[in-house]
Amino acid sequence: MTPFFSVILPAFNRARMARTALKTVDWQTERDFECFVIDDGSTDGTAAVLARYEGRPGFTVLRSAKNRGMNVSRNAAITRATGRFVTFLDSDDLWLPERLAAFRRRIEAVPQAGFVFSNAWVLRYGRIIGTLFSPRRAIPEGRLPGHFAVGDAELPYVTTNVAVARGAFDEHGLFRTEMRTLDTELFARVIAAGVPVAAIREPLSVRRLHDDQLTDRYEENFRESMLALESAQPSTEERAAIRRRTAEETALYLVKAGRPAEARAFLERELGPGARATKAWRLAVLPPAALRALKAGRAAWLKARWHPALASAGARAAWGLVRPLLEAEGR
Repeated sequence: MTPFFSVILPAFNRARMARTALKTVDWQTERDFECFVIDDGSTDGTAAVLARYEGRPGFTVLRSAKNRGMNVSRNAAITRATGRFVTFLDSDDLWLPERLAAFRRRIEAVPQAGFVFSNAWVLRYGRIIGTLFSPRRAIPEGRLPGHFAVGDAELPYVTTNVAVARGAFDEHGLFRTEMRTLDTELFARVIAAGVPVAAIREPLSVRRLHDDQLTDRYEENFRESMLALESAQPSTEERAAIRRRTAEETALYLVKAGRPAEARAFLERELGPGARATKAWRLAVLPPAALRALKAGRAAWLKARWHPALASAGARAAWGLVRPLLEAEGR
């Protein structure tokens, strides 16, 4: 029987995190799925972790002799996927138990939708510090311009929270394998082709922020975002506005990462004379000690604001579910 979902989980040198991610696939209340886990040429203990799932009903383990990149791994699984919807879990993220069930309810309620995404809790500093977006935020749905998939100004998604109709890959292609850090180009292409979008405002996963993420390659991310923008086919005015917005966001990430000189050079290269008018430039000229103090202050505020004693009931419930998994991960 054809499953409703095909779950795709690639991993590269993340043995402990991948083990945790797979546990959260296992605890899904919705069981109508197949799962592809891919070892992308790992040299740590990832292969041994994934080997525990070889031969298990519903699980398929794929292996690459060398690291080829997450998009190559995802494509290898998509070509084998038989589910009605393909959905993704990054090896450093976690799903809550109702994740697939809630997606199925939304898909069945909006049967025309072919690109569905949800909210997520954000895990950082050893605790949940809020959601990716406000559940009250206005989010466009239905047939949308492709450039809405570039950045989070319109569609605040990350891949761990996305499900795409299997047929969309047959019609519009797979991930571009030369892109090593982002996957928005495919999603921009799919949405630009007219695949309808549906959103779920409920947080159904836990997005983990840490120091070993591909998304920390800020300038490479910018270049790949611009490739996605080209696939989105925006107007000249839209292209210019999105390029500027994305450049400013990239520079801010560089500043927050303690790389202000790189941020200034990047802004001058991408924005020319307009670089000095940006918020990122104003922050990038602050003394390093001031930047460190601002970063430490923000971290302290977030940890205090989202202390479990002060957090919402939903955040406390999510933390209660994932905390034992994270504690086991450290052992």
